[in-house]
Amino acid sequence: MPRRAVLLAVLSALVLAGCGIGNDAGPRDVPQADRIDLNASSDLVGGEATGTARIYLLAPSGSGSNTTLQPVARNVPELPTNVLDSLFSGPNTDEISKQYRTAIPSGTRLLNARPQGRTLRVDVSKELLQVSGDDLVDALAQIVFTAGELDQVDSVQLFVEGAPQQWPAGNGELQSTPLTVYDFPGRVATSQPAYPAFPTPDLP
Repeated sequence: MPRRAVLLAVLSALVLAGCGIGNDAGPRDVPQADRIDLNASSDLVGGEATGTARIYLLAPSGSGSNTTLQPVARNVPELPTNVLDSLFSGPNTDEISKQYRTAIPSGTRLLNARPQGRTLRVDVSKELLQVSGDDLVDALAQIVFTAGELDQVDSVQLFVEGAPQQWPAGNGELQSTPLTVYDFPGRVATSQPAYPAFPTPDLP
């Protein structure tokens, strides 16, 4: 019996030695695929470009497209506060590298977003007023198109720190009524086919 116990102990030691990780005799190269960039930041400015929620950014200039806005995905709950907070965070690092941008001024914060019927009442911080002209129109279009992706939202009533404002539509005219995507025509490419022309009558 003692001899059998010694034999089992030796076999167990050999098995454990075979499962262990041996020490390298010297330094060795790590394959490129297994390396991690320790200097890279994992924090994305505007969040991951995944999920079913969508926000609208300004498309890269010189992309060959006549559109201004481009929808991008965001992995956030499809609720007004979550989606608009993601919009105000701007493009993420990958989108910045692809030259996507935002007209919404840095530091603009969402103060409140609550539905009233099919209108979303959005209150933002005063940083939004730092832009004017075409930049303001672009910023407004981003907000309105992003909110328009949400269920039950047809229009946006935009306030600045609780105060109502007059906002320029796509044609530059000021209006105090809620804004809709139809106030910014031609800003986003449509997937709707061209309206069919009237049929040409058969000639004899």
